[in-house]
Amino acid sequence: MARVRTEEKRADIVRIASELFNELGYDRCSMSTISERLGGSKATLYGYFDSKEELLRAVLQCEVASSFYRLLHEFEEAGDLRSGLIKLGTAYHNKRLSSLPAANMRAILNQPPCSTMGKDFYENVIRPAFEGLAQKFEEMMDQGRLKRVDPWVAVMHWKGLNDWDLFEQRIMGAISGPQDVDVEKVATLAADAFLKLYGVEESAGAGPGKKQN
Repeated sequence: MARVRTEEKRADIVRIASELFNELGYDRCSMSTISERLGGSKATLYGYFDSKEELLRAVLQCEVASSFYRLLHEFEEAGDLRSGLIKLGTAYHNKRLSSLPAANMRAILNQPPCSTMGKDFYENVIRPAFEGLAQKFEEMMDQGRLKRVDPWVAVMHWKGLNDWDLFEQRIMGAISGPQDVDVEKVATLAADAFLKLYGVEESAGAGPGKKQN
């Protein structure tokens, strides 16, 4: 039972730190502020995380992991491939352009040059998430629903077709969130372009007049 409480407490700390990093910004948020919001002592907080940087790493990992599973769920729940890609792209934009990912990215970019946080975040969190999508694409290739290519290349093409310059606009304040963009239109254009590259005739039931070859 004690182990369960420990994990619950750790998750609570990560959740509260995530909220405060988003509200105040990473640099302006201290461990004292987090412990005050948590309702405990700094000693308790440091019992779980040795530093604010370690806590940020935990926030980033938790945020990306939970978002990835939600994205895959959106994809898998769709009735056909084209609809799934549109849902996937729409969910990707709604999450990526929201306030927390932007705040997290600013925190990473503001680390000193000697910090390994960005490299660790990419190698241990971001890349594995995209590798999970690549695995899903590979399964579809095995099923004959997508052309046989390198799954990682296919994922990077899907990402590029969706990304445009939207995240740069979000980081720089040119847009304030996904509500400023027709994300479904962007996702639809990306899905159709992706299927022109990687779709197969067998999947053409995606919608009226929507061939995937």
